[in-house]
Amino acid sequence: MEYFRPRSIEDAYAILDKYGTNAVPIAGSSFFMGHREELFDEVEAVVDIKRVGLAYIRASGDALHLGATTTLAEILASDVLRTGPWAVLQETVARLNIKEVRNVATVGGEVCIAGEVDLPTTLLALDAVIVLGSARGQRALALGEFHRGYLNNALERGEIVTEVRIPRLPARSGAAFSKFERTFADLPLVNVAVRVSLAPGGEVSDARVSVGAAVAVPVRSRAAEQALTGRKPTAAVITAAAAATADIECIGDIRASAELRALWVRCGAEDALLAAVRNAEG
Repeated sequence: MEYFRPRSIEDAYAILDKYGTNAVPIAGSSFFMGHREELFDEVEAVVDIKRVGLAYIRASGDALHLGATTTLAEILASDVLRTGPWAVLQETVARLNIKEVRNVATVGGEVCIAGEVDLPTTLLALDAVIVLGSARGQRALALGEFHRGYLNNALERGEIVTEVRIPRLPARSGAAFSKFERTFADLPLVNVAVRVSLAPGGEVSDARVSVGAAVAVPVRSRAAEQALTGRKPTAAVITAAAAATADIECIGDIRASAELRALWVRCGAEDALLAAVRNAEG
């Protein structure tokens, strides 16, 4: 196996294109080293992309741009994300209470895992778009299209995630995050991220309720979103919307049953919706 540390994105693309499926791009490697180290036995080239210029957090007129090698610690420290609905990104990262992981785990890595991590659930609630790059050019996929199943994504030969793009939300929008875990060092059992946008009259004009960890990859509760849209977010409406998350079929395993996870999804959705509405009104 060979190790490469290119200094430009073009050089990284060339190496990845040469080795194809026998190459693994890395940045933080927190997931590989902790859970999937056996994959290194199957590759010919490890390509470290930390020096190719993909670490940035930028707000433009219509979107937030997160470079793929931006660390979770950099999200937590960013002034750009202090206020408004994008602050839910810092809220999400702060709930990963392991400083050593936050220092090395990256936005691109979190997105690519397609497993029990927190950030993709929040990104789904924010309608994030994943930008993929290769020697052939760029393409973009909605996060829901990028995840193909557990530990399975839509990357093709020679491609890497270069950026996560989040559209700017309308005024009077709020978001919030909730999760359940056995210990602070454990993978989440359930995580929920929500986003609501309010019309001038106070009704919910648009809503997202996304659930992760309780399912193979993060998914939206369409029933919960429908229960909110067009209604004023009273306590009763929020309770009904949280109950509507029963449209999501939770998994069961040795850590928690499907029934327990479904209960936690409902509780997490209600807590997050109450917080998101307060944020939108404030």
